[in-house]
Amino acid sequence: MNPTTSGDRSEICFFDLETTIPRRRGQGFSILEFGAILVCPKRLVELKSFASLVRPDYLSSISLDSVRCNGITRDAVAEARSFSDIAEEVYGFLHGRVWAGHNRLKFDCVRIREAFKKIGRPAPEPKGIIDSLALLTKKFGRRAGDMK
Repeated sequence: MNPTTSGDRSEICFFDLETTIPRRRGQGFSILEFGAILVCPKRLVELKSFASLVRPDYLSSISLDSVRCNGITRDAVAEARSFSDIAEEVYGFLHGRVWAGHNRLKFDCVRIREAFKKIGRPAPEPKGIIDSLALLTKKFGRRAGDMK
């Protein structure tokens, strides 16, 4: 992964993660699914997309709470690629672009950085971040947390 960017990377990358839900203090999150759409900021049309289920290091980290939250079961990801297998594609979608979505700052950005650190690779860096949670909180207060 080359941390430098070439050419114009003005596209907006809307992305989302699904993760495990830690059962105890100190247990980290594992990414179970990554999906992204690149959008032209001038015409607001989709240019490219990518989605993949992700096999965590330990299938046992997928608790009943995780399945209830996101519907992703152990069987669903048992044959999926690991995060290190898709890291290059994830990096290519994210690095140097504007990242957009709900709860980007407090959750997704943190999980992306953790996942790259775990595999010993530099994490992608955004050109900017649009977090709909922050925008909606100004209008709707605490209810904004559930407005995806």
